Amino acid sequence: MELVPYSDGDIGLIEELECDAATMSELGGPVSPEEIPQIHERRLATVAAGEWYFKIIPEPGGPGAGTIGIWSATWRDQPIQETGWMVLPAFQGRRIASRSLELILGMARNQPRFDRIDAFPSVTNQPSNALCRRFGFELREETDYLYRGAQLRVNVWELALE
Repeated sequence: MELVPYSDGDIGLIEELECDAATMSELGGPVSPEEIPQIHERRLATVAAGEWYFKIIPEPGGPGAGTIGIWSATWRDQPIQETGWMVLPAFQGRRIASRSLELILGMARNQPRFDRIDAFPSVTNQPSNALCRRFGFELREETDYLYRGAQLRVNVWELALE
């Protein structure tokens, strides 16, 4: 398993992920292909700004299976570090998200800038909620969350990295 910084050549992976109805079912639905260049540019800008956004490579030399990251965000007018991940349907059920989360959290624990990480999976996204639980995130609340114009019901998870 390898996490490779997101780069210009990863636009095809983003299109596969974000235009896929199954992958995006918990995130308000798929986006249109016309939106991909703008999403891609935002991801590149995120990496250029020093945030963490990675392509997940399950096998050496293999194709990208998804993405994972930790980035700066704002929650209730407070700065936070948020994590999130997406795995293509063809790669789901192989512990790829779990192994990726283990890697990125291990990296974050070695960085003084990360003292806490938050995650916001949909309340109905059982695999992502199970990952948060397994990795020691504490469930803070269930709430409404606006994501790309879609009103989602999410669990608010928090992990202290002390």
